[in-house]
Amino acid sequence: MNSSGNPLVENLYGFLRGLRSLQFDLSHDDFSSAIHALEMTGATDADTFYRVLQTVWCKNRQEVALFELAFVEWLLLLRQPGANQVVRETFLSGVARRRRQDGILTNPSWFMGTGDGRAEPQTDILLMQGASQREFLDSRQLDRLTDEEMHLLMTLYRPKRPLSMPSHGSRADVRGGSWNPGETMRRGREGSEWVRLYFDRPRVEPLALTVLLDMSGSMAGYHRPLLQFLHAMMRHERGLKVYAFSTRLTSLTRALKHFHVDRALAEVSSLATDRGGGTRIGESLQVLWQRERGQGISSRSTLVVVSDGLEEGDGLLVDRWSGRWESYLHRRTHWWNPFEVVSPGALSTPSARFLARHAHYAVVPHFKALLEAWSQLDGMRAL
Repeated sequence: MNSSGNPLVENLYGFLRGLRSLQFDLSHDDFSSAIHALEMTGATDADTFYRVLQTVWCKNRQEVALFELAFVEWLLLLRQPGANQVVRETFLSGVARRRRQDGILTNPSWFMGTGDGRAEPQTDILLMQGASQREFLDSRQLDRLTDEEMHLLMTLYRPKRPLSMPSHGSRADVRGGSWNPGETMRRGREGSEWVRLYFDRPRVEPLALTVLLDMSGSMAGYHRPLLQFLHAMMRHERGLKVYAFSTRLTSLTRALKHFHVDRALAEVSSLATDRGGGTRIGESLQVLWQRERGQGISSRSTLVVVSDGLEEGDGLLVDRWSGRWESYLHRRTHWWNPFEVVSPGALSTPSARFLARHAHYAVVPHFKALLEAWSQLDGMRAL
């Protein structure tokens, strides 16, 4: 790469100087090694750039975690049209907010600052600007997100732990719900300190979750972002099963387990040949009942239907089978609507009103709402 006047080289050098302010031990030789590695790999996409730079510049695990946050923030800033120096100088604030390390904010001018790291104090408004791009993507309509923007959001919001639910029985622990005097006395007789109290802590197991994704024509703009979201969650959730429906029911679980998202989406396209067609919610719920009830889906499972609810007809089939699922799963049925219809009473079709009657209704027009609805499924959240 020719370094003279090359925007890529200049941006990479600014990135390296910023990493120095984050206590990375990087020299000019490291910069030259990164340029050479990028030339050898012929990197043209963000993922390859990330892997190459991480391999060359990160020396330990702590640096890898911080490098990932810094790289995403750097990429977001470079994507802003006409990003000025004031915006670039807020790079560190975005990284620090993600790390919850207020001490790093002593010098916000890190991205384009001088080599010695000294800079004039900045106002708080700059720190607010540093997160504006991320907040913009959070609240942007799902059907307007590009594949790259969805990938960035999933990188920023990796789940801390898988969804879980209470299992049968409990176990003794120093933290928990109700006090267990028997276990406390037994441990005391064995030689433990009597002042250590033991409690009954519920046993947990992975949440058994089934998602039905509407891939009809009216949901066409939401197919890819929702599939990307489910593909990312498939890596963390052992009990997740995904089905697609338009005019017939199709299992997508195995396809979404592919490591590469492009390959997974390509296989989904080959399986869901009815995508873009009509909407048969009631018939799909009936087929799922006949095929999976008691086998793939137990009475302790949770069912989520992601759909606009726009099925033509009187909706009696939806009423019948959504009611059966509600009873079988003990009201652990959910309906997520990506269209901004806040009140179930404002729904336009009988099928939508019947579905809202038998399921917990949530509106998920953007990524932030989708993530909140996902976290609400955690059976251990209130414990």
